[in-house]
Amino acid sequence: MKNLCLAAVFAASFIAMPAAAQDEGWRSRLDRDALATGEIYLELQYEGQADGFMRFGWHADGDEIAIYDRTMWASREIYETQEARVRLADLEPVSVDIRFHQGGHYFVIDGDFEPGRATGRTRVVRPGQEAVNHAIDTPLPDGAILRASFFILAAALPMEIGDEVSFRWYAPLGNSTAEVTLSAVEAVQVETPAGTFATHRIEQRGGTPANDIFIDRETGRIVRIDIGGQPMRFVAPVLVGAASGAGPNN
Repeated sequence: MKNLCLAAVFAASFIAMPAAAQDEGWRSRLDRDALATGEIYLELQYEGQADGFMRFGWHADGDEIAIYDRTMWASREIYETQEARVRLADLEPVSVDIRFHQGGHYFVIDGDFEPGRATGRTRVVRPGQEAVNHAIDTPLPDGAILRASFFILAAALPMEIGDEVSFRWYAPLGNSTAEVTLSAVEAVQVETPAGTFATHRIEQRGGTPANDIFIDRETGRIVRIDIGGQPMRFVAPVLVGAASGAGPNN
């Protein structure tokens, strides 16, 4: 099931990787206004055809950031919802709740965090079978962020061509950590259903698979995400009416 999981194909890693030196200075460079609120709404395209969506948003709530994710891959019958909370000061995780459906079965992750450790449980439910519970009790390296925070970081961290930052993330669906690097590699124009954007291409490397994130230089919005090694991308869609939302990072 994890081979088809949306979190696996964009910005997830299920393989623990060795520790490496990290750039912790990125926390002080985060745009606090961008941390206060934002939303990324993108159309999922598979082999060039519209096949779902990603709606990921966040807002500051006291000294924490509340995160939500609603993502669907229609042809694979995959739907994921996520609620998480991280600390506003440094994006370190507080809690995460994920419900992931694929076909007739689903699993639920209920995770909590304390310094240096992720705890909780994963519940797997399949039709006609007794539900199975697995405990989560995983050590975390200092400074690790929740995988979901990666999208906030990409949107809120000003990067110029040549800039690079590294960090470790924790992926709840794989119950593992990975060393990740973001690099601003080039300025490029990209085509999306919503129009043409002058962007910075940000390479995410270290998690599996790699991703290329395109951030509109004028607005700071994420307008496209290309999935490495997959005929899949997420692109800014044409939005019709107020009911469709206000678009990426509004």
